Amino acid sequence: MRVGVDIGGTFTDAVAVDEGGRIRTAKVLTTPRRLHDGVLEALERLEVDWGRLESITHGTTAGLNAFLERRGARVALLTTRGFRDVYELGRANRPDMYNVRYRQPTPLVPRRWIYEIDERVAADGAVVVALDDDAVRSLGQRLAGEFEAVAVCFLHSYANPGHEQRVADLLADVAPHLPVVCSHEIAPEWREYERTSTTVIAAYVAPIVQNYLAELEHDVGERGLRGPLRVMQSNGGVMMAAMARRKAIQTLFSGPVGGTIACVAVAEHLRDEVDVSRLICIDMGGTSFDVSLVVDGEADVELESELERHPVLSPTVAIHTIGAGGGSVGHVEAGGLRVGPRSAGAEPGPACYGAGGAEPTVTDANLHLGRIPSVARLAGGMALDAAAAEGALNAVGEVLGLDAERLATGVVAVADSTMANAIREITVLRGIDPRSFALMAFGGAGPLHATALADELEIEVVVVPADPGVLSAYGMLHADIRHDVVQSFYVGVADVEPETLEATLAELAERARLLAKEDGVDERAIGLEPSADLRYVGQEYTVTLPLESDGSTTQMLADLPARFAEAHEVRYGHSNPAEDVEFVNLRMAARGSLGRPSAAELPLGEAGEPVAVERTWFAGSWLATPVHRREALPAGATVAGPAIILEDACTTLVPPSWTATVSAGGHLVLRRS
Repeated sequence: MRVGVDIGGTFTDAVAVDEGGRIRTAKVLTTPRRLHDGVLEALERLEVDWGRLESITHGTTAGLNAFLERRGARVALLTTRGFRDVYELGRANRPDMYNVRYRQPTPLVPRRWIYEIDERVAADGAVVVALDDDAVRSLGQRLAGEFEAVAVCFLHSYANPGHEQRVADLLADVAPHLPVVCSHEIAPEWREYERTSTTVIAAYVAPIVQNYLAELEHDVGERGLRGPLRVMQSNGGVMMAAMARRKAIQTLFSGPVGGTIACVAVAEHLRDEVDVSRLICIDMGGTSFDVSLVVDGEADVELESELERHPVLSPTVAIHTIGAGGGSVGHVEAGGLRVGPRSAGAEPGPACYGAGGAEPTVTDANLHLGRIPSVARLAGGMALDAAAAEGALNAVGEVLGLDAERLATGVVAVADSTMANAIREITVLRGIDPRSFALMAFGGAGPLHATALADELEIEVVVVPADPGVLSAYGMLHADIRHDVVQSFYVGVADVEPETLEATLAELAERARLLAKEDGVDERAIGLEPSADLRYVGQEYTVTLPLESDGSTTQMLADLPARFAEAHEVRYGHSNPAEDVEFVNLRMAARGSLGRPSAAELPLGEAGEPVAVERTWFAGSWLATPVHRREALPAGATVAGPAIILEDACTTLVPPSWTATVSAGGHLVLRRS
């Protein structure tokens, strides 16, 4: 038996899959003050046999929450003398040009905590100024009593990391309990500000993640786990918890990424029944709304991302997140109705949870409109208080002169519009037509809003996968062990010697293999995926291409400019085949398969009688709406709207103009009728 656990802003989800493909799920309220308490409660709710438990794969928000709430470590930053202000100056640009209230991101490390070190390495890796060991030892003794972590980012250390390595060794001698994070281990790439920002964030969250994972490893070990505790990475792979403690920055987006990986697996299950090779994946939970893309069966991965405008140089599944979830609060601002980004979270939660919440949320609106039926139970049996939801809606409705129905309709409409715009940001604004995609909706609230978003974006097919309320946790069981390494490689494609390229790739391959072997992958089972960051000469940003070769490096180099021009045309809408192309970085991904959980198939049949008939508000009027239990629907069953399909962790809304069909694997495929 294997288990996946995902921590969300409101709920913590757990999924157990045995060797026969049978799935058990659990959903409990997240415990913000001690996250691992919620994880342990979810594991206990699964009632797993710890003796049969092969492994636990976990998506943690410990590092991300520490960053967002600004409660990370007190970090000292060591830089090359003369470059103390690189981090604070940043790019000195203004991304939001016409926003008069725009402010540069506040550095995580104030200037007084930045220390200049006498050392200098040239761009080609040559040592210009030698490192002063005695000065570093003296500084380390001072830092040990004042700081909780140290970030080291020297000029051009991607070309020669010797000085950074030496500083780490010296600090380990004089301050062995002080975590030290070096840029050559985190982001060995050119562009000083981005590399410094990434290293600082890594050091900022490192102690939090290390302590959290150490506690969790101890607790699950005491309960009987004999197999590994693995952690989901931002790049879509997993790693052992011991390695995650050293690479805390790789865990920042580990929760949402699990959902995208699950969508890839569901698309594979459905490939013979419906075309879902191009997917817009939406995860609407209690606090946030996450959007990602799957193209040709692969998750869209970007090499640089941002956290509240702080750049992060680390391979990450491209996910756009906004504050729109079931717990998003409806409130009045400047005389109008606003929804989110503030959330009621897990404590106190929406008003209908009956835990003290008094403000109306999206969940309260859905309950009042009958979109969540009265027979629904959340988080393992929690009944919802319809009267409390109505009271919260009326309180805000009085300010706007609206009754509860109209306010609830407005809350849902504003939330839908906000989420549709988020989808446009990663599709339309990048030149991608969303109408050519299918929409895959999951999370506790995603299937409630999916068809409204599809209508807004003119999408014809919506998929609600099996167990959508806990899909991110399920996706973690489909991930491979993965490690990415990168090496600066600045040379023109026409100028590089094939032998030089081969030697550099061989060195990268060995580094990637060592990481995979350290993570328990048999050397014979390691798969390697080389790629390169390329650009036209004089460009600032790059396009990454896989380095496909039939054995001839010379031919691969000859084909590379044309392949780059084609990829550039797809991404940016233009290309210049006559322009020279150059390498910037070489990359290598090492993968080790952990196997995929078996997918059980449902027996064929027809939809039975509904378990209830509720009143649901559609387009300004109340309609009688049958409620079906999802577990009672066999493969091939068709449910015409209006209908509600109810399960323990999620509710799917089928409006009058849509029809839902159950696939062989238990996934719901919704089409306009």
